[in-house]
Amino acid sequence: MAASLGPPRGRGRGEARRSVLTCPVCGEAVAAEDFFCEHCGHALRATGNGAAAAAPAHPAAHAASAAAGADPAPCARCGARLEGGTCTACGLRRRPGDHSELSLAAAAGVSDRGLHHERNEDAMALRVAGAAAGGRAGDAGSTVAAVVCDGVSSSPEPDSAAAAAAAAGSAALAESLEEGVAAPEALSAALLRASRAVAALADSAGRAPACTFVGAAVPAAGGPLAVGWVGDSRAYWLGGGSPAAPSSLLTRDDSWSEAMVAMSMLSPQEAARSPQAHALTAWLGADYGHGAGRVASFDPGGAGRLVLCSDGLWNYVPDPQQLAELVESAGPDPLAAARACVRHALRRGGRDNVTAVVIDVPAAGTAGEVP
Repeated sequence: MAASLGPPRGRGRGEARRSVLTCPVCGEAVAAEDFFCEHCGHALRATGNGAAAAAPAHPAAHAASAAAGADPAPCARCGARLEGGTCTACGLRRRPGDHSELSLAAAAGVSDRGLHHERNEDAMALRVAGAAAGGRAGDAGSTVAAVVCDGVSSSPEPDSAAAAAAAAGSAALAESLEEGVAAPEALSAALLRASRAVAALADSAGRAPACTFVGAAVPAAGGPLAVGWVGDSRAYWLGGGSPAAPSSLLTRDDSWSEAMVAMSMLSPQEAARSPQAHALTAWLGADYGHGAGRVASFDPGGAGRLVLCSDGLWNYVPDPQQLAELVESAGPDPLAAARACVRHALRRGGRDNVTAVVIDVPAAGTAGEVP
C-alpha cells in the first residue's frame, strides 16, 4: 500500500524486539512465549500468517479459526488444486503464511500475499459476540465483529502493526458488544484499543509501525449495522435487491486524493492521476496519536452483504456495483465469495497484499436465513 504522510521511517527487519512480560496495552501479566494477551487480545508478537487469531475477549465471544470443515483452499489465482503448496494448473507457489482463510458460517475472510510482495502485511479477524457457547455467526442474538488491517509498507514491521490492530480491535469490539455497548460506541472502543496496540510496538515516533483499520459490527437479526475505519481500507454495502439499499461505499478514504477532492482543489480524475493519490492522511501508529478513526451507522433496509477489504482488492474493483456482481457470481457461500474477490485481484495483477471479508446481512427479523 502507499506510504503515509509523515516522517521518514525505517528499521532493519532483523532488529531484536524487547522481551514482553506485561501487556503494553492493558498491563496484564503475560508469558514470554505468548503470542497474544489473553485479557485484551493484543498481539505480543506477529503470528506470520496474516490472520489475527487471538483468544476470545469474553467467554461468549468466539473467534474464527482456519476455515474448518471447508474444502481445502484452492489456488488463490486460478482456483485449481494445490499439491505441496504449488498449483497443479498455473504453477503458483505458496509458502506457509502467504495465504489464510477464516470462517464463521455467515461470515468468512481470505487474505493473500499477492504476486509481488515478499510477505503478507494485511491481517484480519472475525468474531461472533452475543451467541451461546459454541454458537455461530448467524445465530439469533449474535453479532459478527470483523476487522481488516493493512500494514503501511513504508513503516517498520507493518505486518506486526496489522496483526496487533486486528487482534486488539476485534477483541475490544466483541467485548464491548457483549457488555451491551451500542455498535458505534463499540467500534470507537475498538479503534482506540487498536491504536494503542500499534503505538506500543514503536521504539520512537520516527520508527513507528503503522497500519490502516476497518471494522464492522453486523447483527444476525438484520437491521442497522456500524462500521469504523482509519486509512484506506474500505467497507462496501452490497444490496441484495429491493427493498435493500443499493450497493455503496460506506467509508471515505483518509488519503491525499480524497482530501484534495473534498477541498475542491482537484477533480476526482485529477487527484487519481497524482503520484500522491494513495498517500495516507490518517493511520494507526505512535506517530499519529490515538485520535484517529471515524464511525458510521448504516441501515441496509433489507438483505445483502457487507465486504471489508484492503486496497489490494478495491484498487482492481473500486465500483460498488461491480464488486456486488463479483461477489454474487461466487454464489451464497461467504467463503467462496471472499475467495472470488482475492482471485479477481490476483488475476488482475496482484500487485499488493489482498484481503476480503464477506458477511451475510439478512433482512431485519430473519436471523439465520441466507440473503
